[in-house]
Amino acid sequence: MPRRTLLTNITRLVCMDDARTELENGWVLVEGRQIVALGGGADAPPPGAEHVIDLQGHVVLPGMVNTHHHMYQSLTRAVPQAQDASLFGWLKTLYPIWAG
Repeated sequence: MPRRTLLTNITRLVCMDDARTELENGWVLVEGRQIVALGGGADAPPPGAEHVIDLQGHVVLPGMVNTHHHMYQSLTRAVPQAQDASLFGWLKTLYPIWAG
């Protein structure tokens, strides 16, 4: 039987369904590598998880595997000094901002 892991106490669980459901104080139950249940607030998670991970202060998008992103870089895409710059000039301008 696959290992059961419960992700619990999730500040915001974004379900990415057609109804755009977002749950506060959510939880996700994973068996092996598969999500088998999720809920929030008033929904009690199923018992029997072998491993529990507290995700207070986190936003979770179940099923979305993100191995690389540029989310914070998108906030600096309109910095005038980086517009029309070469790659090295662009990086030299924006790295100090991203470091903060």
